Amino acid sequence: MDELFIGSAICEVTSGGEILLPRAFHETAQLRSPNGQWFIGLHEEQRCLVVYDRAFAAQQQWDFETRRAAFIGSNLEAHYTRLRRTFGFVETIRLAPDGMMMLGALMRERGRIGASALLVATGQRFEIWDLDYVLARGPSDLVTLATLHLKIQLANEDCHGPALPSVDSRRRPGNLSQPGFHLQQMPSLRPRHDPVDGISSNGVEGDPPRISGRVEKH
Repeated sequence: MDELFIGSAICEVTSGGEILLPRAFHETAQLRSPNGQWFIGLHEEQRCLVVYDRAFAAQQQWDFETRRAAFIGSNLEAHYTRLRRTFGFVETIRLAPDGMMMLGALMRERGRIGASALLVATGQRFEIWDLDYVLARGPSDLVTLATLHLKIQLANEDCHGPALPSVDSRRRPGNLSQPGFHLQQMPSLRPRHDPVDGISSNGVEGDPPRISGRVEKH
């Protein structure tokens, strides 16, 4: 299969184990498995999870069968231990149309995945690492990769302000009221025409005084 997972990303993990795949990962997953079926299991040697499709699982089974002859007469237990780790500690998931995938409680516990994860593509599958573990005790290349991602995220946050809230399209046009603010309509003020102390109603000095139409009798 030509479609390969390429790249890496840092993703948030919800309390329920949900991860929203990056766009590149999501598009590759859709091409490799149109029905959305995927497997999550333990890595053969590293402390991380691996995500793969049915085609990769079948390839693994073929590889194990062809290599079994190498263990005969020496240490078959290592062979069966590897089989159990590859096919026994596995969960089947469905990838949602929007790219959301959910880690089950068993896999999340076995992989010790916390609130943030580092996704690393490895061609036909991709790995899920706990971000805190990578930064503290992970392989040096992954530490460098995770640190670079974090620096880029911080730079983006410094350059861009918080996102504006979406506009409610159902709100009537021309309504200027905002939540938490109450506008009180004030009566219009009638303009003053008689000057006071030589200052007209428009606040300009020197305008000639207006003559009243009333004549006083003496």
